[in-house]
Amino acid sequence: MKRSMKLMEFYKNFKVYMIGGSQNNRYRALYELVPRSDRKQITVKDLENYVERLRSKHPDKEFKLNIRFVDGRKLYVISRSSYERLPDGSKRRVYDRVPIYFDLEAQKVYVPRWYVRNRRKLANYILMRTLGSLGYALMEYRGGGSLTEAS
Repeated sequence: MKRSMKLMEFYKNFKVYMIGGSQNNRYRALYELVPRSDRKQITVKDLENYVERLRSKHPDKEFKLNIRFVDGRKLYVISRSSYERLPDGSKRRVYDRVPIYFDLEAQKVYVPRWYVRNRRKLANYILMRTLGSLGYALMEYRGGGSLTEAS
């Protein structure tokens, strides 16, 4: 029996916080990734263009766009290969990947729960870069940063 994957919805089940610097890094600042109020609908073409840009920038990373059905919903997944080929022909497991699932009908974004729990900083960073590039979300200043607020 195949178990259903546990997905967490961006901004509903978890929020993305980043700690940065303000005034030339004199002060810590807390930023939150929030959906844009004027965001356009993400289409398959937008996702394909984004994956092509990733492939051209990082040809060795093997980025891909797949379709996956989870709980009866058709989701588009931006991910990369779980393994990379080494020059000697052997394979090595890749740990710096976070697949992002897009429900284009409902315009929702999901990340597997495992990545949110176990690779939180990486998941936050990849969501920030991906959703920002797609025009779906932006970073908003939330005040002085502390590590307890950002975790």
